Amino acid sequence: MRIKLALGGLVLFAFAACQTEPQKSDESSALSEGIWQATILQNDSTELKFNFNLEHVNDSLSYATIQNAEERLKAKVLKIAEDSFRIEMPVFANHFIVKREGDALKGYYINPDASGDYRLPFTAKAGVSERYENTQHLFAMDGYWKVVFEPGTEEEYYGLAFFEWEESKGVYGTIMTATGDYRYLEGSGAAGMLQMSAFDGAHLFTFKAELHDTLRGHFYSGRSYHANWIAYRDSSFSLPDPDTLTYIKEGYAGFDFAFPDLNGDTISLADERFANKAMVIQISGSWCPNCYDESRYLSEVYEKYQSQGLEIVCLSFERTRDYPTAQMRLAKMKRDLQMPYTVLLAGATREDKASEKLPMLNHIMSYPTAIYLDKNHQVRKIHTGFAGPGTPVWEDFVSENDAFLQKLLNE
Repeated sequence: MRIKLALGGLVLFAFAACQTEPQKSDESSALSEGIWQATILQNDSTELKFNFNLEHVNDSLSYATIQNAEERLKAKVLKIAEDSFRIEMPVFANHFIVKREGDALKGYYINPDASGDYRLPFTAKAGVSERYENTQHLFAMDGYWKVVFEPGTEEEYYGLAFFEWEESKGVYGTIMTATGDYRYLEGSGAAGMLQMSAFDGAHLFTFKAELHDTLRGHFYSGRSYHANWIAYRDSSFSLPDPDTLTYIKEGYAGFDFAFPDLNGDTISLADERFANKAMVIQISGSWCPNCYDESRYLSEVYEKYQSQGLEIVCLSFERTRDYPTAQMRLAKMKRDLQMPYTVLLAGATREDKASEKLPMLNHIMSYPTAIYLDKNHQVRKIHTGFAGPGTPVWEDFVSENDAFLQKLLNE
């Protein structure tokens, strides 16, 4: 994310609705190439919108590159019948089943591991490059905002938002919380309303707010979660230190694990391969977009420091109730992210709670959680959540964490 200084004056929201003629691919293709506007109906009143660019490969395969601000996610579009397609997301099991109707697609977004029949109506129209319809609006919103979710209730919690504006891109940014960030949000200001969304294959986030001196509105996640939210400028506000939220409980000597890998072989901290090695233990899940960000980062860390004695082990807790399916989910994540480090299946059902499988921890507050061990396997730090590359703190985190890893390796 490119970080700019907050603007003290008014920002001009000047967008023009942009609809272009879809480009037809060759005659063997059933879909139009180029930009599309997609809509997922989260609930009766909320439409999550995003764009993707369709690139034709052959009659049975295309790629849809999904856009969220600076993020690009490449999904496979597989032809499964005449005029019918399955859109498969990278890493995540969630997918679309759609049918072509002229220059449009209609069908459903499906989460196979959710309880009940999780199918949300989906439509997409070729040739529409906007995310939301836009009109002119004057409002200064670049910079940091304190966010209060569910204000005045027992469920109240806090976030730190950072928003930017560019004439060619609209409003974009993210909201960080104590357990992670809401990744790459993108949207617009129109008719006195802020609308922002993110779709990354697993998260379905829509934020709406009235544009005043404060932002007041609604947050929708998935098909059922809703929270009221208020945001206002507060230069003194900060989130809790993520290195202080999770710790080893009194009475436990330290951290330990023993779980099967994808071949069914049990791997434990006591194995010879980990002796005298500094380690990062990642508590994760293939369904978790913040884990997706952390896994890409840790893959780079492993490639950089493995030769110096660093080992990384992912303990994954999957949401499916079926163990073989959980293995497939985990194998897909490892393959799609090209994770070079050890991956273990720590829990294969919703009933396998991470806090029960890892009783030495006071809680598992967030996926992901990273546990740093020195060469004697003493816990040196536990980092809750993950503020990824869509946040303004990303570069500082990478620099500070790199210095900490070098210290562990050189002790």
